Amino acid sequence: MSEVSLKIEIAGKEYPLKVTKDNATYIEKASIVIKNNLSDFEKKYNITDKKDILAMVFLQTISEFLKEQDKKQEELNNLKALLDELGEMVKQHQQKVV
Repeated sequence: MSEVSLKIEIAGKEYPLKVTKDNATYIEKASIVIKNNLSDFEKKYNITDKKDILAMVFLQTISEFLKEQDKKQEELNNLKALLDELGEMVKQHQQKVV
């Protein structure tokens, strides 16, 4: 995989990164989300300490990630249950046909 160099700015500090081409878009999108969230927290809560703002953004982001992860797991469990039901229905139908 080929690597690309990026310079990402977070909370006024620039971070040079080498990432795969596939990940570059996600890193750039994440950087934009972080910048927007930092700005929102600064305005909403009138916080000036960058460490405090970063901590709050991190907490919010991980919380949202975990919530989405739980939701996806629940959806997977529901799909598995539906597939199991469908499999059982097919078995019953095959038994009737034979």
